[in-house]
Amino acid sequence: MIFSIHIPKTAGTSFRHALEARYGDGLALYYGVLDPKTTDGLRVRREELAEAAARLPERGFEVLHGHFHAAHVAPLVESPSQVWTWLRDPVERTLSHYEFYRQEPLELKALADRVKSGDVGLGAFARTKEIQEIQSRFLKGLALSELGFVGISEHFELGLSLLFGEDAPQLKRRYNTTDRDDPVPDGKRDRIAAANIRDMQLYAEALRLFVARVAAGKAAAPTRPGLVGRLLRPAG
Repeated sequence: MIFSIHIPKTAGTSFRHALEARYGDGLALYYGVLDPKTTDGLRVRREELAEAAARLPERGFEVLHGHFHAAHVAPLVESPSQVWTWLRDPVERTLSHYEFYRQEPLELKALADRVKSGDVGLGAFARTKEIQEIQSRFLKGLALSELGFVGISEHFELGLSLLFGEDAPQLKRRYNTTDRDDPVPDGKRDRIAAANIRDMQLYAEALRLFVARVAAGKAAAPTRPGLVGRLLRPAG
């Protein structure tokens, strides 16, 4: 199994469409108990995901993609090379997440309701525990250099090419994007960055790794290559 961790607002929705094009019925999704996108049999709490996902290979699934932390599937991950993810500049990711909450109707998201009502501004949003250092929390316990793939959202098409080579899906558009009408002052950007130091460090490491792999034309392959392993060459 490949475990594709979708950190919010890091091009994970676009990557889901790419995975659907590449794997078809071999792709399983997890977005929580109530989300209709979640694959049948996985409508459990995140703490119960590993137990439910253990049966995916016998059901013919090759990839699990969605909003779950590395810790939620840790019992199933025999090698870090089975894990894929995308990272994004922490400031831009936070701004996008804030705008998403301002614009989209979300059920059972108390923070989104507070953002829409104006009770939580951008500065307070960036310091909220739910949002702060979110990329580091999703990937806690993993070393980026050992993962099978670490994409950079700002270079999405290049990342797909690095991962899938000539078989990379061609998307008609980027999905679930959000835009701001007004620019964010540099001072506010700096404060968001200061609230996400670990994510800034993680993103810098991801950038170095991504550039090195693009230069070498390589991505790490799973330890026991199956379909995905045959597509990728081991990192040198």
